[in-house]
Amino acid sequence: MIRLLALAVAVAGNPFTAPDVPPPYQDVSASSRYIAMSDGVRLAVDIILPKDLPASQKIPAIFAIFKITRYGRAGAGGAISATDRFWVTHGFARVLVDERGTGASFGSVHYGKATLGDLREVVEWVVAQPWSNGRVGAIGNSYEGTTAELLAACGHPAVRAVMPLFSDFNYYTDLIRPGGVLNDWLIHTWSDETRRMDAGQGAKRVDTDTEGVLLNQAIAEHAANPDLYAAALQATYFDDAMDALGGTYRDISNAGLPGQLARSGVPMLIFAGWMDAGTVQGSIERFRTIPGPQRVFVGPWSHGAGYNADPFAASQAAEPGARQRLLEALRFFDQHLRGAPDPESDERRLYYATLGESGWKSTAVWPPAGFSTTAYYLSAGQTLRTKQAGPSVSVKLDVASAGDHDRWHSQLTGNNVTYTDALPGMQALASFTSAPLDRNVEITGQPLLRLRMRAMQEDPAVLVYLVAISPQGTPFYLTEGHLRLIHGKLAASQPTLHTYLRADATAVHSGDEVDAAITLLPLSALVRKGFKLRILLAAADADFPGAAYSAVIESSSRLELPFKNRGDAPPAGTPPPTASAAALGKPNFSGTWKLNLAESDFSDPHAARPDSLVRTVQQTGDSLRYRVEREQQGRKAEFQVDLKIGGRAFESNQAGVVTAQWEREVLVIRTVFNPGSSRQAEQTERWTLLPGGTRMTDNVTVKLPDGTQIQIRRALER
Repeated sequence: MIRLLALAVAVAGNPFTAPDVPPPYQDVSASSRYIAMSDGVRLAVDIILPKDLPASQKIPAIFAIFKITRYGRAGAGGAISATDRFWVTHGFARVLVDERGTGASFGSVHYGKATLGDLREVVEWVVAQPWSNGRVGAIGNSYEGTTAELLAACGHPAVRAVMPLFSDFNYYTDLIRPGGVLNDWLIHTWSDETRRMDAGQGAKRVDTDTEGVLLNQAIAEHAANPDLYAAALQATYFDDAMDALGGTYRDISNAGLPGQLARSGVPMLIFAGWMDAGTVQGSIERFRTIPGPQRVFVGPWSHGAGYNADPFAASQAAEPGARQRLLEALRFFDQHLRGAPDPESDERRLYYATLGESGWKSTAVWPPAGFSTTAYYLSAGQTLRTKQAGPSVSVKLDVASAGDHDRWHSQLTGNNVTYTDALPGMQALASFTSAPLDRNVEITGQPLLRLRMRAMQEDPAVLVYLVAISPQGTPFYLTEGHLRLIHGKLAASQPTLHTYLRADATAVHSGDEVDAAITLLPLSALVRKGFKLRILLAAADADFPGAAYSAVIESSSRLELPFKNRGDAPPAGTPPPTASAAALGKPNFSGTWKLNLAESDFSDPHAARPDSLVRTVQQTGDSLRYRVEREQQGRKAEFQVDLKIGGRAFESNQAGVVTAQWEREVLVIRTVFNPGSSRQAEQTERWTLLPGGTRMTDNVTVKLPDGTQIQIRRALER
């Protein structure tokens, strides 16, 4: 047994080894239609197939199921996305579904297990088509990842594999009420956005609805869709009914479908980020509680792996890149939908990256073996000590402000997760700090703050932030935990998690002494010798409403951390093996650049003059990542690009297909929008760094689908 436990954690090397495979098809053909459900409600569906597919050729289908996205199956402007084109040219049918009550589909919205019937019926329709090989899968990011997993739970035998990416397994704990504390900003913003989409924003009619009559009828039925914010306010506990949603959080969450998911046995390939809201908590809960083949990858990512959010990393470029992740998905679906050999596809293993170092590890169990608990007691002088000592400590718990780049904004804004700007101000919160570490340590697992306290507040909550402090005094965010103290009872099956059930709640009044176990979100981080550990305590956050209060913390209160001695870790500051731009003799455009309108030229009559434009660039060797934030006439847009100069392209609906190459000292960025379609447009940007390094010019040529060319000169300042 000891030997087996010792082998439970393994160094995985690079687990992303899927080769780049040339597509067997070059063009695609799309159609759309309504499929009637057994109750008469019609769902809008797009079917995208390889063009000129031989009648004898049978292919599998990969679903994308939409509800709460900006455009649903329409995509950006209704065009076929680069991702859809990838799947179809590689020999899959792409099936895009507007869920009931959304997009161009009729009816009113359903959530969770209430959607399973519709999914079964759509699968049944698909496998009856003459081109179908009788196998289907699903892939999706965020909410589409949740519906991909629901497809596995629908019980249809044709469903053979799914990929839930950065999805919310448990809406209560992972997103809407982490620790029982309402995530007010997120649910309010999310509710407002869905209300706009209910009114038809971006909905795409089906082919036969040439005048949009059916689309307008469907949108009219969406008026019956529920108010998500009102529903969230109604349900304080996990088992509270939300009348408008037709059930409890258990009913609308995939965590409430353990039996259906277990019986399906459908293999899953799952991605989650340490810094993406609470998706990592849900991915680990799924891994621990749902049997069957699962390969889970937890990386240092923001939502959707848009960024590398490792606070210790020099670059924010996410690895592996979007292309490699797509190739991993291709290999996974080739195995399960076409029978291609892949010995790892049926394994059950969790792969994880550790913040502060490169590489991947893997484990068959969570938490991994080989870690022991180290306790730090909250002591006088705002210290964390390894032995209990001293009297109780009086503190004031204020309202934190973690900013709009914290882990809870990433799902809706697409922002990177970084606390660099917020943390210095947060150091004024009540805090407790350890002595400098005398060795490198890895913290992997679920930290727990066991807090005995008296709060001078009715129904208080506590927010805990775990931070590493460098020898120079720089704070680095590691993880956090929330708890509304009425939710004191821990679950018997998972003793680091709370039940959040109404029957288990205990009223907490001002002055009551409370024993609370506050679970912090899981993490894996390497903290190096000489760093200090610090916890920051708050009563609330600007996005998690609450009021400041005073409290007395007893000396038995302690922070429990899963530690492993890591004397083998390379020294702090070891540079990555990537040549800098300077070493290559090329200019480096890293920094934040703002458009200087006075020195720019938008005189071309076809040019759109923005009110503002900010470009944030990170350039390391041949790696280039940049984010563009643009505002014009009150409308804001944002997109990000991640590519290799002279190498790998970047593809997204917002940015198009982007490549970069050097022409001596000029960096040339070429973008193709809607490639291969009648709406194809092209843009070429030529970035030139001016002497002094604080100004650059960007000469832009745009070629529109009708052949019109637009010339623009942008002047930007660092």
